[in-house]
Amino acid sequence: MATLERIARRFGEGHLRLVLSTLAETANNKLLLDEVGLWMASDMIRACRSIVENRTGDWLETWDAMPVGELQFITHDLSGVVSQRHALGGMVYERLYRRFGPNSDQLDLLDDRRRIP
Repeated sequence: MATLERIARRFGEGHLRLVLSTLAETANNKLLLDEVGLWMASDMIRACRSIVENRTGDWLETWDAMPVGELQFITHDLSGVVSQRHALGGMVYERLYRRFGPNSDQLDLLDDRRRIP
């Protein structure tokens, strides 16, 4: 696939392996094995490098719990308006931030997404 080759050329084979592991080895993400999903996962790995390196199990567990395929489906409504890759990345990053960010240990009782990574 051309997208895989471009990601490997730009960021290296190790990075590509992380992208594929993040998507293929977790649930709810099968829809992401297209250009938008692959590039978005690459973006998130680069944005969250220390988490991927230092908390790999937690990283994969979080991706396993996120409804990323559903989020990608939602971004289809934005086609032609904004980049689906960036819209999807924003939705996924928001969930990663809640799971790994500075206030991740604090429960927000008014936000139901706090309970779901």
